[in-house]
Amino acid sequence: MDVPSASLPARPYPEAADRAAASVPRLLPLTKVLYGVGEISNSIKTFTFGLFLLFYYTSVLGLPGTLVGAATSISLIWDALLDPLIGHVSDRFRSRYGRRHPFMFVGAILMGVSFFLIFNPPAGLAGAALFAWLLGSNILLRTTNSLFMVPYHALGAELSEDYYERTSITGVRAAFALGGTLIAAGLSFAVFFPETTPGVDPKFNSAGYGRMALVFGAAIMATGLIATLATLRARLHAPAGAEFPAALTSRAGFWQNLLVALRNRTFLVLTLASALFFLGSVVNATLAIHYLTYYARIADSKALSLFQLSFYVGALIGVAFWLRNLRRFAKHHLFIANTLLLAVLMGMAYFLVGEGRLLGVGDVRPLILVNTIGGFFASALWIVPASMVADVADVDELLTGRRREGAFFGIHSFFMQEGASLAVLAAGFLIDVFARLVPGQIEQSALTVGRIGMLFGLLPAAIYCVAAALMARYTLTPARLHAVQDQLHRQRAEGQRARG
Repeated sequence: MDVPSASLPARPYPEAADRAAASVPRLLPLTKVLYGVGEISNSIKTFTFGLFLLFYYTSVLGLPGTLVGAATSISLIWDALLDPLIGHVSDRFRSRYGRRHPFMFVGAILMGVSFFLIFNPPAGLAGAALFAWLLGSNILLRTTNSLFMVPYHALGAELSEDYYERTSITGVRAAFALGGTLIAAGLSFAVFFPETTPGVDPKFNSAGYGRMALVFGAAIMATGLIATLATLRARLHAPAGAEFPAALTSRAGFWQNLLVALRNRTFLVLTLASALFFLGSVVNATLAIHYLTYYARIADSKALSLFQLSFYVGALIGVAFWLRNLRRFAKHHLFIANTLLLAVLMGMAYFLVGEGRLLGVGDVRPLILVNTIGGFFASALWIVPASMVADVADVDELLTGRRREGAFFGIHSFFMQEGASLAVLAAGFLIDVFARLVPGQIEQSALTVGRIGMLFGLLPAAIYCVAAALMARYTLTPARLHAVQDQLHRQRAEGQRARG
């Protein structure tokens, strides 16, 4: 749910789509925009968690990284299992306010509250008690996030029945997701961690995290409620005659679809390669503050804000570029090339930066440049895998006669979430066992500092190389896909003629 997607479906039946569009009432532009505002809540949560949680609980509060990783991983696994259940229940829910909105209303309020609780544990908590607080508040946040986000995304498909307007709704939502991330990145260091005492790193002051949690928690709640209330009258109930087969919505159906999807070798290669890329990216993002603080020796809050903003500025430029130029590349070749280029950039973050190295420490400018370039190349990997899943669904339809994009996208999303869970668990464990970080201590040994650099740069680089090598086994070339789609179009046309 936390990774952006911008793949556009093919247009196999333009005449039918145009006829349908003519009969569907247009959604008011303001309603569409206010609906998109809801995505800000998830983007703020995702950015803040990925950047601050591990550092705050290990270096500020003194909890071992292994326990932080375990608490986060347990909550992510809970989230992955909960999403299908909430979707199943909201599909069938009936109330005077419709199916989705009661869940969204409760979820938006409690999501803001639980976000605040995570970064405001009671004073004096330590050890097992602090771990219990982190685990409980994390599970509460994941539960309330699912209560809001699962019905919210389902509502997006129900706001309009027009083929093209649905794409527009998705685009608006993606724009607000990126906007929310840029706002969080810009405010996080400069506003909440200002340098008030020379020589004292404000990131080690727990008060800054409390202020951040209060403001961001309120923003999460407000943006979620705006989207809920603005769409309250847009779609209250399921379309007449809609059916929800148990095989598509039950947990048993999920595992059945998982087995079917994983028998598809092309899909398996794609999903594992994508999950590895996501795993490496989450490891890198989770350890970013450790790297900047201990290895690169960047303490200035404005410099840290610019560093974080630079990645998303590069990504914004990249999304615009790749959407215009994707047709020039084979998708799996683009995945391989960009993944390897990112591996090189990760290696540079270790080999060129640090005490005694070419770029030394304390200078954020080369890191901003590398981060901007990284955002540009990484943005293609937000777009391409989702498009490739749709391609695999075409092959599956040709082989089975069934259209199952939902199953394939659901399984793909499940693996991304589990990749994130493993990444956070691994980052927390390795920063304890491999880097030997002393929790709650500002100064760390040279051994620890060097190994933090390795975990931030070399570990993701190695994972990216494995992902690229795996993607080299992907066999659905553009020529083969075109042949599959031509055959599908013939089959569909024959089926339409047979039905009269």
